Amino acid sequence: MLGGVSRKLNLYKEDAKIVNMKVISVEVEEEFAKALEAIKQPYLDRQTLIKTLLFSGLKQYKLELAVQKYLEGEVSTWKAAEIAGVSLRKMNKILQEKGIEMHYSEKSLKEDLE
Repeated sequence: MLGGVSRKLNLYKEDAKIVNMKVISVEVEEEFAKALEAIKQPYLDRQTLIKTLLFSGLKQYKLELAVQKYLEGEVSTWKAAEIAGVSLRKMNKILQEKGIEMHYSEKSLKEDLE
């Protein structure tokens, strides 16, 4: 209480987004569970650590999928960037770092214009 007046601390900003969460249960091999337990992060609880690892893995998976689709000629650089969730500039840099030659076809142009 401050000066005889009780105040509640508002931890949420008025413009904050409401995030819907879903519980996902998954069985893993004992070795995998032990590896998770071995990761000691003093500032992360187990749930946050697992969320962080899942997010990181999903991000990597989307990037690899985008590169694969680009290599197979299924998508343009722009669409690959969209799949990967990165900017076009970042996607171009990733492709360049992987030594992947840039290609831009008429099909890619039409796809980008859609």
